[in-house]
Amino acid sequence: MKLLLLSMGLALVCGLQPEYSRSEEDLSDEKEQKWVQLSRHWHTVVLASSNRSLIEEEGPFRYFIQNITVQHGNLHGYFLTRKNGQCIPLSLTAFKTKEAHHFKLNYYGTNDVYYESSKPNEYAKFILYNYHDGKVNIVANLFGRTPYLSNEIKKKFEEDFIRRGFRKENILDISEVGSKLLSFHS
Repeated sequence: MKLLLLSMGLALVCGLQPEYSRSEEDLSDEKEQKWVQLSRHWHTVVLASSNRSLIEEEGPFRYFIQNITVQHGNLHGYFLTRKNGQCIPLSLTAFKTKEAHHFKLNYYGTNDVYYESSKPNEYAKFILYNYHDGKVNIVANLFGRTPYLSNEIKKKFEEDFIRRGFRKENILDISEVGSKLLSFHS
């Protein structure tokens, strides 16, 4: 009788155990896979800023993304920008922090970069808080897998930026400019 009760007890305990126990390393790999989906080719579609001069022609944040790669949780971006009428390649690395979706970037001062949302096969949205010369400016980026995103996605980006208290005049759809720049650079 005792053996029967012991067997039933073990069966219940064993039956309640998960089939596969996931380690922290497994969970970390899963998180990394999410970021790896951002890797590949992108296009700059819309830029917005609390300070429009930062995203106007030859402004420091008027850049055209080419590619993002993710390594060890850090985001490496390859861009084209224009200076003195010339296309200049720009390589930037945003380093992961302990906070989810938050990165640090040293470019034109220092930047807190926040990955806000994406549909990895369609678009990605990043918000930067730029600290330069004692001022804080916000720069928002909407990247697309193609240079032309739907008006619905662009409208949602615009509404989100305006909801943050910024003016519509500080939003630039540069998808046309970017595709022309790329064909000129090729």
